[in-house]
Amino acid sequence: MARDFYEVLGVGKGASADEIKKAYRNLALRYHPDRNKDKNAENIFKEINEAYAVLSNQEKRRQYDAYGPEGFSQRFSEQDIFRDFDFDKVFRDIGFSFGTGSMDDIFGSFFGFGRGARMRDDIGNDILARADMTLKEAYTGVEKRLMVKHVVRCGRCGGSGAEPGSRVSACGKCNGTGQVKTTARTPFGIMQTVTACQKCGGSGQAFEKVCRECGGAGRRVEEQTITVSIPKGVATGIRLKLAGMGDFGRGRTGDLYVETNVEPDGLFERAGDDVRVDAHIPFYTALLGGTASVHTLSGAQEVRIEEGITDGTEIILKGKGMPRFKRQGYGDEVVIIRVDMPRAMSKEQRDLIKRFEELDSKKKKFGIF
Repeated sequence: MARDFYEVLGVGKGASADEIKKAYRNLALRYHPDRNKDKNAENIFKEINEAYAVLSNQEKRRQYDAYGPEGFSQRFSEQDIFRDFDFDKVFRDIGFSFGTGSMDDIFGSFFGFGRGARMRDDIGNDILARADMTLKEAYTGVEKRLMVKHVVRCGRCGGSGAEPGSRVSACGKCNGTGQVKTTARTPFGIMQTVTACQKCGGSGQAFEKVCRECGGAGRRVEEQTITVSIPKGVATGIRLKLAGMGDFGRGRTGDLYVETNVEPDGLFERAGDDVRVDAHIPFYTALLGGTASVHTLSGAQEVRIEEGITDGTEIILKGKGMPRFKRQGYGDEVVIIRVDMPRAMSKEQRDLIKRFEELDSKKKKFGIF
């Protein structure tokens, strides 16, 4: 279960930006792994920064409040959370100054996710695709074939970047380690970070000849058709994670997130796990009562119509709504009764209605109603 970011920072949901910043500053100082040697400090520190990255951003905070912890974690990846989160600016804003080095580089290495040119580790990007489906498909679950364009490992060189059979030697910049150590003075003390060598891409190797298929990159862009199993009960905006299906990276291949889009249905209106549907009945059934066939997501069903029912009356069919996503049970179906009046009548029908009117008038005259 996803933790509540307000709880992580120890503030209320109505906390101001200044209160959130103050709470973050105190916790960041307390739990930074260079200052706190507790084995859980690193995880707590990361959680603190995730919480602040969301709650310090007005738009991300609005989305978090709207979806809640579980819904937000389903829709947004770690890359989404830290996108546009400038560590340099954040620490300057809370009153810290720096010596040498960029906090974006330091913390980017610490968290281990890609941040464009500012990150030196060869970590593949997460990618996003969309799966469109009908409400009936979301009800039953469905398999979707999606076309995905992403970065894949070069098949010729296996991702090394070297032409098969060429001579391999140690990289001159990192001496074959594949890593470069950087030391920087931060508000928390001296921090040493280890990043992938830019020259060899972290492989620690230099090649006599680069791969003729990928030009030494070790990767290429490819369109692939993949089949995704969409579980029942999904709603628009839910993101399904396919680990290792994103862009290739020598350090780690990114993930593919499939965002579901449930198209509007011409018959049913969805409201969370419940659905609403109109049921049209003739006026005489509304007067006399009887039964009516109504649409449900699992097929037609007969419902009992009480005598004297009025237009707009709602009948609840328990468990006839949508499956609850990743939970047990189903929502309900709300049937809204719509009483249809005849647009044209025969003489016999008019005479019968006239007779009804006469009888009704006599009852009212003698005080029966």
